[in-house]
Order: sequence, then structure tokens, then C-alpha cells
Amino acid sequence: MLLIDPPAWPAHGRLWSHLVSTTSYAELHDFAGRAGISRRAFEGDHYDIPQERYDDVVAAGAVPIDGRELLKRLRDSGLRISKRKHERVVMSTPGAPWLPPGSRADVIASRQDNPPPNTVVVRAVVRNAGALLVVERADGRGLDLPTRTVGDGQSAEDALRALGDELGVAAEGAVLLGYVRNVVKQPDVTYPWPSPNACFALYAVATDGLEDASGTWLPSQSQMSELGERHWWPLVDPGAQVPEHVHP
Repeated sequence: MLLIDPPAWPAHGRLWSHLVSTTSYAELHDFAGRAGISRRAFEGDHYDIPQERYDDVVAAGAVPIDGRELLKRLRDSGLRISKRKHERVVMSTPGAPWLPPGSRADVIASRQDNPPPNTVVVRAVVRNAGALLVVERADGRGLDLPTRTVGDGQSAEDALRALGDELGVAAEGAVLLGYVRNVVKQPDVTYPWPSPNACFALYAVATDGLEDASGTWLPSQSQMSELGERHWWPLVDPGAQVPEHVHP
């Protein structure tokens, strides 16, 4: 079912409504496309609809409903994606094939200073003259950003500093770009991370003193072909086309 609340949310000098589906994101995207709503208006679990389009969206089939009831029904449907202030859901993948059945992977861009408390892995985005520092994945499945698991008793910041020491780069002053969040309510015996939530944070690391950095410098013209299908790629290249099929 498609639901829309009244245009009561001020932003950018206008009032906005929220358009949601309680059935699936696919239904939401299909409806938005038929209603002429740009994908740029998608915010992870809803579309932002300006006041002047409200009547058109209702006429197209969305059911008007109070804002609190819309939020309740979205939560009850399991399609609600939580985020903190100054964060934006870039994309969400229900039924992500690399996770146990019934799970979801969210990609969230962030302007927060710190990652969520359930962060289990940190990745460093290190650039030099357009080239990106990459390493071989431990499982042999291609290239990855330099990565470190957050150890027991460590904070994400501790793990990031240790990763910087390994690479020979300064992690001080690194900026959080966002994170991928696994939402796994029914983990199986092969799933190694905490449930229901585990986050994998990406940091932009300062580019001073990189001559001796450990890893491979991937030139800009090769980055999309080598890394574009990785789930975190939209956080590294926000202007990139989001791929239909992504990998962890």
C-alpha cells in the first residue's frame, strides 16, 4: 500500500510530504516512476514530495494519512530505516544475497563526527592526486579499501588509528563519510557479526605523507570498473550511478 502524509515538513522554503510503501521498496519506486517523481527524491525508505505535487500523488493512488500513523505503519511493515541527524540513506537492499535470509543492507551517508556504537569494521578512503589506495581482499575476491576489524574493547577510532599505523598514513583528523549497516534479525551459524545491527564505517583519511603508504594506488580511470559493484562505493563516489547488483 502507498501512503502519503500531509505537506507539513518545512525545508528549503517549501513544505514536504513523505511517500512510503508498506509492501516493498520495489512498489515504492515503481509508483514514483509512474507518477513522475525523480529518484533523487528518494531518502532510503520514503520519497520527499513537495506540497505542489501532493494532490497529483494522491490522485495517482497514494492514500492520505496522518504523519504519526504513516510512521507507525512503516515501522510495522519492517521497511523503516533508522538514521541519525545529518545522515541520509543512499540505498537499501532488502534480501541482500550475502547476508542470511530476511536481512537488509543499508548504505548511509553521514555528517556525524562519530560512527554508530555498533561499528565492527573501519575502512580508510585514502586519495593521492586522484588515485585511491586499495589492498587485496583476504578472501581473494578482488580489491578493497584498507580495512580493520574493531577488536574487543576497542572503539572504532582506536581501530582507525591502528589501521593508519599499518598503512603509514596519519588517521588523525579523518572524516566519517558514512557506513554500511547490516540488519540481520535471524543470523545463521556462518554470520560473524553482531545482530540485529552491525556497521562498517568509511573514513576519508588525510593525504599527508603518503609516499610510503602500504598498498596499491588505483588510478581514477580504473576505480569504477574495479570497485563500482562494492556496496560501499556510493560513499566513496557520491555522484556514481548506484549499481543494481552490489557485493559486500
